[in-house]
Amino acid sequence: EETASCSDKVIFPDFQRSADLPTGETVAVDLMPKQPGEFGFACPMGMFRGRLIVE
Repeated sequence: EETASCSDKVIFPDFQRSADLPTGETVAVDLMPKQPGEFGFACPMGMFRGRLIVE
């Protein structure tokens, strides 16, 4: 469980999507990639980041 203020939102720039992430809740984000690839995501400050891999 992360409580840093930066971790309360995630941004998916390749999909022009973002989502609020309330602490302790599960959040679904619908993304519709048109092709396989690796797509980055991050918190607004870029401190927490990762990759979504679509095969």
